[in-house]
Amino acid sequence: MAVSREKKTPEPAPEPYDQLVERLEKLVAELEGGTLPLEKSLETFAEGVRLAREAGRKLDEAERRVEELLRADDGSVAVRPLGEEGGGA
Repeated sequence: MAVSREKKTPEPAPEPYDQLVERLEKLVAELEGGTLPLEKSLETFAEGVRLAREAGRKLDEAERRVEELLRADDGSVAVRPLGEEGGGA
């Protein structure tokens, strides 16, 4: 009985959020330059949309992680705006 030994290509490691944003900024600059041919502009735009969606997913994931860390023992979540320190003025 033969066993199939297909080699699976490993998925690339997820790109850090900062690198996604950096790449997105470069693509935006290319598009704003107005020198790209139409086909290249469409490819660049599509790549930008993909990067923006991936960055958005990473932000959503980070938000869920922060909420989990802030979850109280009773299950409630104390959500505060970023940068707000505990206590009053």
